[in-house]
Amino acid sequence: MLRIIAVLFILAVIAIGYLAFKLFAVGGAIHNPLNREHSELRSGTVDLGKGEPFTIALFGVDSNAERASAGGGERSDTIMLLSINPDKKTTEMVSIPRDTQAEIVGRGTTEKINHAYAYGGADMAVKTLEKLMDVPVDHYATVDMDGLQDTIDTVGGIDVVSNATFSAEGYQFTQGEQQHLDGEAAMAFIRSRKEEGAGGDFGRQERQQLVLQGLANKLTSVSSLTNFNGIMNQLGENVQTDLSLSELNQIRSNYSDANENVNRHQLEGSGGIQSDGVYYFVPDENSKAQLTQQLRENLGL
Repeated sequence: MLRIIAVLFILAVIAIGYLAFKLFAVGGAIHNPLNREHSELRSGTVDLGKGEPFTIALFGVDSNAERASAGGGERSDTIMLLSINPDKKTTEMVSIPRDTQAEIVGRGTTEKINHAYAYGGADMAVKTLEKLMDVPVDHYATVDMDGLQDTIDTVGGIDVVSNATFSAEGYQFTQGEQQHLDGEAAMAFIRSRKEEGAGGDFGRQERQQLVLQGLANKLTSVSSLTNFNGIMNQLGENVQTDLSLSELNQIRSNYSDANENVNRHQLEGSGGIQSDGVYYFVPDENSKAQLTQQLRENLGL
């Protein structure tokens, strides 16, 4: 009996050691810090250990082979800014259209905001987003959209409630109905904009929010522990962030209450060809000011 207990104990130690190894290995693989200590719009860093409100920019990048062969960098075709406050139990989530006309900080040009990531990676993209919204961006996370399908399959699919009724790539989505989506269906859902009923760019942006929120819910669920190894491998391949392993653990421990009320918003405006002959989405100043206020108020600023 003692021999059996000893064997079980050794196996448990090996399992715990492997778990720790995977966490640290993935933590190192995904960690890509910004070239600064904190946002210039703050007087100091946010203490995640104390659960202080913070912001995080989410970038969904398309790094497909065709673009890489042409010498192009990764463009952030999905851009979101989240203001997270666990005391208020509120998260404000704002989507920024990828064609938004913006000053590209560090380059001295006015272009589509998704060009910033291609020119200067997360560092330039974060500074450009800060300049546009006048809100401190404390942290960022980048998801490779080319790998999102595999990640969703690895967690066993996600649940979403469709924001519209439309068909895409052989899938039917019905407004108001909850559906369980595998990776392929999720990508059809998240990419659709031109199909009848899909709602154009604004409909797609809302679906991007729904899919990422559904994935976040699945990653933090107990069921994800059954496929921990696969999930860690997928995150290591498809995610980059300035957050360290310890900071990620602090967020997991201290910020779960902020998921109780997730308010989703979109920057409003109008699109058209501008004086340089290029199509841009031009933000409505009133909409931008209102969103800036909501993001800042949720931070307590």
